[in-house]
Amino acid sequence: MSEPHVVAALKDKRAELAGIIADLEKGINGHRADLVHIDATLRMFAPDTEADGIRPKAVRRRNAWFGKGECSRVVYGILRTAARPMTSREIAEALMAERGLDPADYRTRELIQKTVHGVLKRAVRSVVAATTDGQALAWRVAD
Repeated sequence: MSEPHVVAALKDKRAELAGIIADLEKGINGHRADLVHIDATLRMFAPDTEADGIRPKAVRRRNAWFGKGECSRVVYGILRTAARPMTSREIAEALMAERGLDPADYRTRELIQKTVHGVLKRAVRSVVAATTDGQALAWRVAD
C-alpha cells in the first residue's frame, strides 16, 4: 500500500517544514527577549508607563508589483487624470493596464484591488470618498 517515493517525499517535506518552524521560533524567542529589554528600559525612563498598553504596529508585507511608495504614486496619478470619481476596482483595472497586467486574471485583480483599497484608506487628507449610484464607493483627489 505504501509507495516508497511518496513516503520519502512526505518525510522530506515534513523535515523542511519542521526546519522552517524551528527557525521562526528561534527568531520569535529573540524578538521576545528584545521586547523584555525594551520594556525594562522603558520602565527606567517612564516608570508609570504600562508596556502592555502600547498597541503593536501592523506589519505590512511588500508585494512584487510595487516598490516602496510606488503604488500610492500610481493611484494618485490615476485619480488626478480621472474625469470622475473612480471605484477601487476601476482604479485597480487602470493600474493593471498601466503595468501590463492581465485584468482578466481574477486573483491578481483582487489582490491589486485590495492593495489599492489600503492606499485609499491611508490617504485620509489627499483622497476623499464620493458616493456613486448608491452601490459602490468612489474616490477622488481632495480639493
